[in-house]
Amino acid sequence: MNGFGAFFSKEIVQTLRSFRLLIVVGIFILLGLMNAPMAKFTPQILELAGVGELTGAMGLAEPTALDAWMQFFGNVAQMGILAILLICGAALSGEKSKGTLVLPLTKGLGRAGVILAKYLVATLLWALGMLVAALVSWALTLAIFPGENFPNLVFSIAMLWLFGQFLLSLIPLSSVLFKGSMSGLIIPGAILFILLILTSFPDLFFWNPALLATGGANILMEAKEPLDYLVAGIVSLVTIVGAPLVAILVFRKTSL
Repeated sequence: MNGFGAFFSKEIVQTLRSFRLLIVVGIFILLGLMNAPMAKFTPQILELAGVGELTGAMGLAEPTALDAWMQFFGNVAQMGILAILLICGAALSGEKSKGTLVLPLTKGLGRAGVILAKYLVATLLWALGMLVAALVSWALTLAIFPGENFPNLVFSIAMLWLFGQFLLSLIPLSSVLFKGSMSGLIIPGAILFILLILTSFPDLFFWNPALLATGGANILMEAKEPLDYLVAGIVSLVTIVGAPLVAILVFRKTSL
């Protein structure tokens, strides 16, 4: 992987100059900010909207910290994962489509270095986004709903991160298999669509990595145990390692 360090540094600089880092931080700060306040003030919002009597008729309890974390998992699993896929989806396929990879490859950069550098940058952006959203949400939840603790909270957040990383690992493979500036989103998008359908049958498709996205909420509600998601976690980890390796093998045999 000749020139990997230089190419990785270039990717970091490009991430800063293109404001991708700023965009990720901004989006995930917003995702962290909206959870506890939304959980706290939803009854008042419904009352102002003229449907407050429905909350009493439905027997809705007073909001708690659990409601705030349910908001967190729902928001990040939907908007957060969608945002990181859109931000990172064209990192490799865009340059491949424009032909800008020809020069560094002719100067000695290995094709494995290209895949790994871009994959590593996407991984760092996703990890940073998750960390920012979790810390902001934790601070606000602690301020609005003090005194409530969840022993498996970190584990539950890690499960959601793992599912996002699973989808990110498919971007390099999709980018080298298909042509087009946004081809990196074809496989992750298709797999996500299929897996979301299969979540309707959790007992039948217990290996489904998408269960990790909702699993954290179930664990906090004590409806599931961490070990219930062991197989889904193993499938995700194997894909996280295996998909980029397959992408490297395919990329080595692909003409630019």
